[in-house]
Amino acid sequence: MDRMRRFMADAAHELRTPVTILRTRADLALDQPRDPDRDAALLEAVAREAGRIGAIVGDLLTLARADAGERPLAQERVFMDDLAADTVNDLRPLADRRGVTVAVGAFEECAVRGDPVPLRQLLRILLDNAIKFTPGGGRVRIDAGVENGTPTVRVVDTGIGIPADQLPHVFERFYRGEQARQERNGEGAGLGLAIAHWIAGAHHATIDISSSTSGTEVVVRFPAEV
Repeated sequence: MDRMRRFMADAAHELRTPVTILRTRADLALDQPRDPDRDAALLEAVAREAGRIGAIVGDLLTLARADAGERPLAQERVFMDDLAADTVNDLRPLADRRGVTVAVGAFEECAVRGDPVPLRQLLRILLDNAIKFTPGGGRVRIDAGVENGTPTVRVVDTGIGIPADQLPHVFERFYRGEQARQERNGEGAGLGLAIAHWIAGAHHATIDISSSTSGTEVVVRFPAEV
């Protein structure tokens, strides 16, 4: 119950700011005479905040269903190398906008047993974080293959890194370190890695993060396919 209360309080806190911004912008628009250019700018800002709220609510719903055991997982043969290549293509426009090079590195057939939808979400979370925390001119690489009989996915970046004292907390819900808050300018709610951790655990995989001032490496190791 204490964990549930804390979760609800954190969720309310994260939603309060974008909701307040929405109300403020709406009130401002209603109090002013109509002007096409100004109205367009206000509507764009409202759309951004609505999108942020939608993303937070979607993440909260994912975690709530996971806690309640209401998210059964399919058991299919999934090729993580194919998912990795697809995810890189999906996120390449984001990387290009930030001036970050993103690519597939080591690449071999990497089959696991699981659900392709959350597994794709797992890779998307890891790559999205790597790209957004890597300054322009930096690099992000994803490797997929089998290491010592273990299907393994690695995401390596040349980003800002995570301080050692913050590493033990990165999978906690709503946790964002000071550097992350500054780099993302308040974006996100600190739920992505919590969801990634749940997805990995639900597939009996381990997920480990190591980091330094020269970048971060995330390694996901899956059970050998049976």
